[in-house]
Amino acid sequence: MKLYFQNEYLGEIQGASVEGMWMNGRIIPSKNMNRFKDFFAEIVNEESGFAEIDDKEGWLEEDNWFVVDKENGRRGICLPAIYHDGEINWRWR
Repeated sequence: MKLYFQNEYLGEIQGASVEGMWMNGRIIPSKNMNRFKDFFAEIVNEESGFAEIDDKEGWLEEDNWFVVDKENGRRGICLPAIYHDGEINWRWR
């Protein structure tokens, strides 16, 4: 599967599995992921005191996030959690 924010390709998701309502896997990031690095570091750190950001780019808007499968099927996801070690977690919308 491929992860997208709007029409921007962010990386390849490998080893996807299901755990309850959550999907899990590993992401091989594209160069486009660089601008999201600090954003994801903040939202996955429970001790960071993450405050609402100025979301002028729509990063918090769930309609902007989706994955594309091997058959080019597009499916919406909630805002994913991407950790520094490449783990990715998400829920389907």
